[in-house]
Amino acid sequence: MPKISRRRFLAASAQAAAGLLICSPINAWARAPKKYPLTFFHTHTEEYLHIAHTPGRYSSAVQRKIKIFLRDFRTGDIHPIDPELLDVLCRIQSATGSHGTIEIISGYRSPQTNEILSLTSSGVAKNSLHMKGQAVDIRVTDLPLQHLRDTALAMRTGGVGYYAKSDFVHLDTGPFRTW
Repeated sequence: MPKISRRRFLAASAQAAAGLLICSPINAWARAPKKYPLTFFHTHTEEYLHIAHTPGRYSSAVQRKIKIFLRDFRTGDIHPIDPELLDVLCRIQSATGSHGTIEIISGYRSPQTNEILSLTSSGVAKNSLHMKGQAVDIRVTDLPLQHLRDTALAMRTGGVGYYAKSDFVHLDTGPFRTW
């Protein structure tokens, strides 16, 4: 059996230790993605929804629940919701330390609902991202409205509309813009 030099032995030991550290279950656990508990209350239907969302991972069970919860409450129409909206809400929660209930003023809007609303309000866009399941109008029970807006603006992940008189912030996953 050939003799191994001390230098080779130490180098091989260091490589083995590094391999164990990189692949160890403890290290894999430490890097496990964080699940965010999100609690929603719909101000028009008075329904609650509790989900756990991992940003970047889109569970079909969560997607089913959220598209029903954020349905057009006027018509009952259901539409897929952009999963990135949940990511944005998780980022806001993380950035602010919020654990409050996310109050939904508006989620998905059918084209019929959007058209009626656009005729009666100047604040409703004819091509609203609500019709694509890419927008929500919210407030959060433990966040001042301005703080919610400022946090969303700092993230620059989509549109941010501030409606102080109506007491909500619009968030969407379109291009970054503000109003």
